[in-house]
Amino acid sequence: MPETGEDLQGVIKRVYALGYDVGYHHHSEIGWISTAYTDLVSHVDETVQRDLLRQYYELGKKDGNERRKHDIWIRSEKKVGSSTDSTLFDYDAASVINTFLQQPQVLAMPGCITQTTLFDQPLFLRGFIVLDYMGTG
Repeated sequence: MPETGEDLQGVIKRVYALGYDVGYHHHSEIGWISTAYTDLVSHVDETVQRDLLRQYYELGKKDGNERRKHDIWIRSEKKVGSSTDSTLFDYDAASVINTFLQQPQVLAMPGCITQTTLFDQPLFLRGFIVLDYMGTG
């Protein structure tokens, strides 16, 4: 039980830090978070102070979540900014596609890959060979 305002301020700071950690890292509130929160709240006796601690915990969660979103946005902005500055993307996409289509060896099946005879159609299913007896062929 905190006897002075300084002790209560320390508990408030720790509760806020716990909430911030939960909000930033998306921890589950079951397990060690629940135990730590209960331990911190057990330092005060009055329900008014417990409500105050709950408010600071929720505020810490909200601030941690907002900071996480901000950090993710900043990191993604840096990645996008660095990739657009590159000279690799200066070419027109249509010219690259046309270049690949003009080189059939790029799109062709490699020579080392062949169809196995297991997948060939059996001879008896091919039907009869039509012979051209009329000599028009």
